[in-house]
Amino acid sequence: MTDCLQAVFGMLGPAENRFADPAAWIRLEQEVGRSLPADYKAIVDAYAPVQLNGHLGPSSRPACAWRNLGEEIRSDAEGWNEWRAWEVDDLEPDEDPCVI
Repeated sequence: MTDCLQAVFGMLGPAENRFADPAAWIRLEQEVGRSLPADYKAIVDAYAPVQLNGHLGPSSRPACAWRNLGEEIRSDAEGWNEWRAWEVDDLEPDEDPCVI
C-alpha cells in the first residue's frame, strides 16, 4: 500500500518545518473540540504557507500569529452559522451541509 504522506513529502522535497509546534495543535484541537488529521498537520507543519496544484492551500498554522488557523476556523464557523440562520428554513434535509 502506498504511503500517501511520504509520497507528498517526496513530491514537494525537503520540509522546512518553520512553524511546527505540537503544543499549538493540541491547544487548537482542544479549542475547537475536534482532532485534526495527522497527515494534514504534518503537511502544514512541513510546508505552510503554500498552495499545492491550485487545490490544497495549507496557508494557516496554529503556531503563527499572522496566518492563524484557529482564527480561520472560527471565522469559517461564524460564516456557516450566519448562512444557516437565514437559509436553513428554505432547505430540504438532504441539502443542508450540516446534516449531510
